[in-house]
Amino acid sequence: MKKQKMTYLSSGMVGLAGLVLMGLQTNDAQAATNGTVNYADGATTVWTSPAVGQKPARYLATNQQVTIQDTKQVYGQTWYKLGNDEWVSSQFITAGDATAQPAATTTAVKNTVTANFQSGATTVWADTTAAQPTGEYLTYGTTKNVIDQKDLNGTTWYQLESKGWVPASYVVLNNPNLDGVTPITNAPAVTPVAATTTTTEVQAPAAPQATTPAPATETPAPAATTEATTPAATTSTPAATTQPAQTQTTTTQSSQQTTQATTTQQAPQTNTTTKASGNAQTVINAALSQIGTPYVWGGSTPGVGLDCSGLVQYAYAQAGVSLRRVTTAQEGAGQRVSLDNLQPGDILFWGGAGASYHDAIYIGGGQYVHAPQPGESVKTASISSYFMPSFAVRVL
Repeated sequence: MKKQKMTYLSSGMVGLAGLVLMGLQTNDAQAATNGTVNYADGATTVWTSPAVGQKPARYLATNQQVTIQDTKQVYGQTWYKLGNDEWVSSQFITAGDATAQPAATTTAVKNTVTANFQSGATTVWADTTAAQPTGEYLTYGTTKNVIDQKDLNGTTWYQLESKGWVPASYVVLNNPNLDGVTPITNAPAVTPVAATTTTTEVQAPAAPQATTPAPATETPAPAATTEATTPAATTSTPAATTQPAQTQTTTTQSSQQTTQATTTQQAPQTNTTTKASGNAQTVINAALSQIGTPYVWGGSTPGVGLDCSGLVQYAYAQAGVSLRRVTTAQEGAGQRVSLDNLQPGDILFWGGAGASYHDAIYIGGGQYVHAPQPGESVKTASISSYFMPSFAVRVL
């Protein structure tokens, strides 16, 4: 009888302790699992996995509430698990309990920034070095709350609630309607980026004062020589790009003959040699032939609708190379190469390794062809500091 009583007593204590422990775990989970979608320029993709080979599972709207079940680090990036085979990058979710949000909201109400760059999207950077984009972009007129501010190298930076940073040259402070403000149409230079980009690599052979204009004049020249051979017959866009580049080279040759000679022998040499590759040229020609094709998310039909990875997959297929469908899978199609050593035909990627969100085909001369975003069509663009690729892969 005594043994039986002890058994009941022990069972009751263990059961009570278990209930207390379960209550504590539930409270902790609830306090840590609240999250809000902070991406305001479109739908946020929920992926089947945070690893390479992921596929879209569903989409989340701005300010949608989610429950974070777990976290995982992949290539230095944090991912949130929302359910079975449902993962979202942490940069698109603001996590925290209800008590933590009022402080951020109170601070944000005092200051806002509104994107004033009208010719494209304003990049939100991971930090003030402007070395890594977060994947968030602000279209013209988009207003965000500010939680911090820094002044570095003569440039003012604002930190957004998403923890990303934007330079003051692209935004307007505390003027959501942009009243009396002239829109920016030419991308302003961001000082920290200018100090670390490929400018130093390309300009090194030239004289200090002539270095800046020299690459701007000469870099398109190799693309002009090569691109005009085939794509000109397919689409008017490369031809339009080609002609000004040749004219500009001829005009500046008389005033900068010495500098141009040095640059012509060194900068174009790599591109010209690589451009002769038949497979790479086939890829480029195929991609350029789709200029004007509307962007369609998940699109893979040439002439009807393509998204970024659909364009890359189609172009490489014309050269006999079979690529997988999404950007993260295409990352593994070849060998990683430096952005300072690009060759025509290389695939450019935006976003972290294993979590890229956009890709394009490099065509030489600092330019690439891509399917940008909904509402736009396949077109060429120039590599610039406000939308800098994160890394590149060479397939051919």
